Amino acid sequence: MDTIVASLSQGTTVMCRRGFRRADDGTAADARARVEAMVAYRSRQLAYENRFALVLLLGCAGLCAAIFTVGAGWRQAPWLCAGTLALLLCLLAVPLTVTVDDTHLRVRLAGALRRDIALADVRAVERREYAPVREFGGWGWRWGLTHRNARAYTTTGTTAVVLTLRDSQEVYLGVEDEAALLDLLSARIAS
Repeated sequence: MDTIVASLSQGTTVMCRRGFRRADDGTAADARARVEAMVAYRSRQLAYENRFALVLLLGCAGLCAAIFTVGAGWRQAPWLCAGTLALLLCLLAVPLTVTVDDTHLRVRLAGALRRDIALADVRAVERREYAPVREFGGWGWRWGLTHRNARAYTTTGTTAVVLTLRDSQEVYLGVEDEAALLDLLSARIAS
């Protein structure tokens, strides 16, 4: 989560990883409501919500555990075996977060990969069905295979909200509430 500093009429509140600090002369709940009001839309999806990814990663973890057991890997390099299994299981909890505020749409994957798109750069927005495996090689943070000027940020599904930017790049966003994001972005780019 990014650190957001908001200047409030009754004091200053900082949203940090551990929660909210109390505003100078307001309650923490009031401060939280004011800071959250700055974010117009937020969607967070986890990798395990995709059944294909869930089966694939659990299958890989099971296969690795079996290979490590049969091959005596647990005795020779237990730290490597445990680390490999932990990594495979942690990949199930990778979050994809899409937020929209007054000026930007922000995409975060696991907090490490980031993309900020200025709403002023969005030319058109629509909902579209697509084939994630054929067009992008799967789900996640992807470059287009069939559309060279396209990027996809998805964890599940075969529908997405597609933004067309001023430079003709298409951005596919897989979110839970597509209608809400579509309505919000349509209203923001129309004004």
